Amino acid sequence: MKYAVLALSALLLWGCAVSHIAEKEGAATAAAPKADAPFETVALALDPSESPYAPQTPIPTPSPSFTPTPTPAATPTPSPNPYRAEKVTVHKENDAFWYGKLTEACKTRIIGTTFPQDPKDCPIKIDDLRYVAIQHFDFDGEEHSGELIVHKQVAGDVLDIFYRLYLARYPLTSVKLLDDYNEPFSDGTSMEENNTSAFCCRYVTGTHRFSRHSYGAAIDVNPMYNPYIRPDGSFAPESSAPYLDRSPRLPGMIDENDLCYKLFTQHGWKWGGHFTGETDYQHFYKKLK
Repeated sequence: MKYAVLALSALLLWGCAVSHIAEKEGAATAAAPKADAPFETVALALDPSESPYAPQTPIPTPSPSFTPTPTPAATPTPSPNPYRAEKVTVHKENDAFWYGKLTEACKTRIIGTTFPQDPKDCPIKIDDLRYVAIQHFDFDGEEHSGELIVHKQVAGDVLDIFYRLYLARYPLTSVKLLDDYNEPFSDGTSMEENNTSAFCCRYVTGTHRFSRHSYGAAIDVNPMYNPYIRPDGSFAPESSAPYLDRSPRLPGMIDENDLCYKLFTQHGWKWGGHFTGETDYQHFYKKLK
C-alpha cells in the first residue's frame, strides 16, 4: 500500500510538470491572427505594471552637428477622426485602440505621398491596407494619439503591441503617418524627427527592390535613437550619431532586453538588429502569408 501511494504521488507530480511545460510552450508559439479576424494577445515576458519606463525620464537630445532643412510640422489628425471606417476592430481592453479599412478620406490623404498615383507601381493593393489608431506616451510622459498604416495581416499584431507599449508607458516621440511630412515616398524627415512609422511604398535605398515598408509589414520605432547602420559604417538618420554607441541602456533604445523587442518578437516579427552586414536597430518586420 505504501509503495502504491508513493507511485501515485510521483505520477501526479510528473503530470503537473508536463502541463506547466506545455502551457509555457503554448504561450511562446501563439499563432499570428488571421486578416481582419479577432486576435488574441500574447503573454508578456515582462509585466507592464513593473515597467522601467514609468515614471519617464526624458532622453537628452544633443544638438546635431549639421543644420537641418526647415520642414513643416506634422499635421495632427482632425477630431472626430475621418479615417474611422464604419466597421472597425477594437482592442478588447481599450476602445481607443482600433483598426479598419482605409476610408476614401484616408486614401485621398496617402495617394501621391506614400501610395503611388498608379496602383500598379506598388506591390500590394490599397484595399489590403488597414488604418490603425493608437495612444502612446512621449519622452516627457505626455499622452498622444497616434496612427499607423499596415497590411491587414499584421493589423491585429500592431494593435496589441502598441497597446502593451502604452500600458508600460514606453516612450515614443510621435507616431504619425509619413504623409504628414510632405516628402513623397521618403521617410527622411520623419526619421530625423524620431517619428515611429510603418507603410511607405518605396525602394530600399540605392536599389530598385521594394522595401518591406511597401508591403505594410514593417515598422521603424524611435529611429533617431535606433539608427540604421550600413556596411560601410555610414548611418541614418544623421541625428542618430550620439546613439551609435549602444552600451548605455536609455529609454527608447532597442536591444534584446527591451520591451519593444520582446513584444514584436513574441508576435513573430523579426528585428533589423539581427541583420548581417547592415544593422537596423529601429526596424521590425514580418513575412506576409
